[in-house]
Amino acid sequence: MQVLPVYQLPFRMTFLIFIIFSFVGWVSEVLYVGIFFEHKFVNRGFLHGPLCPIYGFGGLSILLLPAFLYKTWIPLFFASMIFGTIVEYLSSWILERLFHTRWWDYSRYKLNLHGRICLLNSLLFGVLGVVIIHFIQPHVMYFLSLFSDFVLKLSADVIAVALTVDLLITLRRLVDFSVSMARLKAFGENLRERFGQEQWFNGESLSKIIESVKVHAAEKKDEISTSLLKKIEQFQPRLKNLESFMHRFPTLKSINYKEELKMLKERIEEKLK
Repeated sequence: MQVLPVYQLPFRMTFLIFIIFSFVGWVSEVLYVGIFFEHKFVNRGFLHGPLCPIYGFGGLSILLLPAFLYKTWIPLFFASMIFGTIVEYLSSWILERLFHTRWWDYSRYKLNLHGRICLLNSLLFGVLGVVIIHFIQPHVMYFLSLFSDFVLKLSADVIAVALTVDLLITLRRLVDFSVSMARLKAFGENLRERFGQEQWFNGESLSKIIESVKVHAAEKKDEISTSLLKKIEQFQPRLKNLESFMHRFPTLKSINYKEELKMLKERIEEKLK
């Protein structure tokens, strides 16, 4: 079936194509992480539902390319590589500005730019562009053509409502994540200020700080120590929620909460061992 640029398609069809690409990307991420790393199901999506919007935007960006490229291979490869790389860089930059966190980081890869993009991913974008235009999109268009306009309209509207609800819930969770990280940081700073000069105090890292305070408070067993232990215990549910969030974004980095993220990653690694 003929592949058309998205600007020549009805809006609802463009939206459904975005959803299909986002779902396929989510499945790919879950299978990749589940098979090669976690060996169990981990929701790798930014949202709660089975979608990775970055794949949806990436797929649509390929379909924004001029139609004359669709019958080519090499020019399509390079155009897809450039477009996909731009989308990934801008997505990383916007998310960091909005939430002061970096959701993926390629600093460990050679030929990367600010850790936001790397040559390996750019080459993959080129390959994906060719695969999408020549092999996937024709089948997507054929699949959508099997349904009536009414069914497509109803499906797009229902999915749009569900996606909006998911976005609102996700934004709320992101706010809770930021609040929890801020409280964790303030708690650590308060402990440093209060006990930093004590011989028993270990200020090497946030995890060491909390552990040394717990040990000292358990040994002393006075009113102040009991209060400290209670505060530390109150943080446990928040820490579990933060760890759950970190599972989905293992390369997450933060401008404001470097030490706190390091502690969470250490806790996750210990549990995995």
